[in-house]
Order: sequence, then C-alpha cells, then structure tokens
Amino acid sequence: MTRQSAVTPIAGKGPAKAKRLRGEDVGVPVRRMDLAYDDQLPLAWFDGNELISMFLTGFSASLPEGESHFIHSVRLFQDRITDPVLRAQIRAFIGQEGHHSKEHDTFNDAMRKRGVDIDTVEKRMAASVKRWKKRSAKYQLAHTVCAEHFTALLADVLLSKHPEMLDKMSPQARTIWAWHAIEEAEHKAVAFDVYEQTVDDRKYLQRVMVWVTAEFMAKNTRSAWTLFRGTGQLRNLKKWRELFALLRTLGGDTWKDYKDFYRDDFHPWQHDNRDAVEASKKQYLEGK
Repeated sequence: MTRQSAVTPIAGKGPAKAKRLRGEDVGVPVRRMDLAYDDQLPLAWFDGNELISMFLTGFSASLPEGESHFIHSVRLFQDRITDPVLRAQIRAFIGQEGHHSKEHDTFNDAMRKRGVDIDTVEKRMAASVKRWKKRSAKYQLAHTVCAEHFTALLADVLLSKHPEMLDKMSPQARTIWAWHAIEEAEHKAVAFDVYEQTVDDRKYLQRVMVWVTAEFMAKNTRSAWTLFRGTGQLRNLKKWRELFALLRTLGGDTWKDYKDFYRDDFHPWQHDNRDAVEASKKQYLEGK
C-alpha cells in the first residue's frame, strides 16, 4: 500500500533551499511567549466550572515532563535524518516543545499558588518518564508519535471542531491553550516522519498506540481526580453534568480521527486543518 510522503510542510512554504533552514521556513516557527499570570486568573478558568478547569489543569501539570520526553525521544534519532526539511522541522519541534514546557510550568505555578495540588501530578509524571527512558529508543519514539497523535486531536478540537471552547476560557488562560494548540497542529507530523524514516515499523507503532491510549486515559483520569478533591465541588451535579457533556463531545468528535491512526497508510496531515490553524494564528498570535 502506498504511503503518503513522509515530510509534509505547511502550505505556502516554498521548496527547501541549500541554506540551513529555520522553523519558519518549514512551517514550524518557534515563538517565545513569556506569558505571565496575576490574580485575575480564576481557579475556575473554564466557563466558571471548577471540575472542567481542574481536568484541563491536570493535563497541563503533566506537560512539562511529557514535552521534555518528546524532545528526548526525537533526539535519539535526530542524527539519522538526512532530509534537510525534516532536520529543520526537528530543530523547530524541539524549540516549540521546549517553550511548551516553560509556559506550562508558569501556568502550573499560577495554579499551585491558588492551592491546586500540581506537585502530586508532576511527581507521578516524572516517575512515568523515568520508566519510559528505561525502554528501547524504538519504544520511546513510538510512544511519542502516539502521544503526539492525541495532542493533535485535542488541538483540532480547539481550533477547528469546537473553537467556541476557547471563548469559554478566561482571557489569561485562553492564550496559552490557543498558542499550544496551534503549535501542536504545526508540528503534528514531525515525530511521525522521524519514525517513518528511521524505524518504519507500522505494526509495532499500532501496538504501542493501544498501550498509550490506555495509559493516556488512566493518567488523565487519575490527575483529574487528584485535583477535583480540592475544588469543593464533588457534590455539585450541575458541574459534573457539564464535565461529562464536554468529555462526550471530545470523545465523539475525535473517535474517527483517532481510529485512522491504525490504518497502514495513515499520515497526520491527512487530517488537514491548516485553514483553521491559519485563522487561529491571526486571531490569537498576531505579531508573534
């Protein structure tokens, strides 16, 4: 079965040049945000709902360690790549993910100052990363490819399928989530393309995805429950209903795209959301 070409730059970029390519040349620009938070960032920063806010905050708390491992796993294979476009995309991927770690550290610290138990989630994630690093380089890269599929699905929800979700966030929280979603979309194929050009074992990748899916669901559920306990809203049925409605929307709107990963001819840019990405950049990242 014929596979889609491995390297798929963002539309509008020209062919690779002989010079050393930068991230913006290959559709993966590295942006420095330097976001800050003050007392105007509410604890219930998503639509006034503490449970949804803590569900997403729990995800955020896992990101600095998780993003660092994404960088680590791709670097294990970086020297094997000869394609100049993909090499530039790898450098930009590392830059973007590094800034994601930094910015979510800042966001998490703001939540920590409001009494949210960020430390417990971070310690669990650090322990997971330590275990992953004991596995083979092949497994670590495959794990990253699978995790990047999840972040691409979530980015597509925020930017394309349900952009109104960003409107429900408080202004201070909205910027980090919009920016992060945009960059996850921009680099969603980088780890995949590295895997295809070096490992090229699709059946193994599909098997790892089964495990990563179970792990992703379990870890995020546990993180959310850890943070829910500090909200004082465990008996608020209205807010539970709103949370479950959101989860049903997320599950329903990502299921088909999630399953596509198991096709032998799958490539991330078959889910082409570049128009939504460009529109979101104009709305949220003007001048960045």
